[in-house]
Amino acid sequence: MPFLIYVHGFNSSERSFKSQRVKQALEQRGLGQCFACPRLDWQPQVAIQQLCELIEAKQQDTESVTLIGSSLGGFYSTYLSERYQLPAILVNPAVAAPVLLRDYLGEQKNPYTGERYVLTERHMQQLELLDIATPTQSRYWLMVQEGDEVLDYRAALKRFPTPAKLTHEPDGDHSFVGFERFVDDILRFAGF
Repeated sequence: MPFLIYVHGFNSSERSFKSQRVKQALEQRGLGQCFACPRLDWQPQVAIQQLCELIEAKQQDTESVTLIGSSLGGFYSTYLSERYQLPAILVNPAVAAPVLLRDYLGEQKNPYTGERYVLTERHMQQLELLDIATPTQSRYWLMVQEGDEVLDYRAALKRFPTPAKLTHEPDGDHSFVGFERFVDDILRFAGF
């Protein structure tokens, strides 16, 4: 049976809207056990370790693992996809996370969890170690909306010029407006 791992973004959590939509769709099919969206640590090195442990555990007892990552989760998913040779769906991915997150250095509060922490230059260095400059295009479904107010969608198109599948829409925003329209296709992409 396939397994789908949702990788949430910066200052998000397992309760993100997109994660919940995918989880509900699998539960409605009686496949809730085939989904995970772990609450990731805010420190990149720790978050990647959490995800590596989950992937390695699931690879032992499932036929395939697919990642779906949003924003910073898309950045993490690219690294993990290359490391483990997994298919991944990237939703408005933060392809330049080590640069973009420098704007957030200092004290942070996760609005979902209430957790407070301090983002430092050391964390940017951790992100730099995860950056994949030339990803294997055939592994990815890239989903971008031009109205993304947080990230420049053109950076994702430049990093992924020929993905296996591309959804490129005008307007929208960073949350990817109308994401629920794609849930059935996402499950098919993951092998369900």
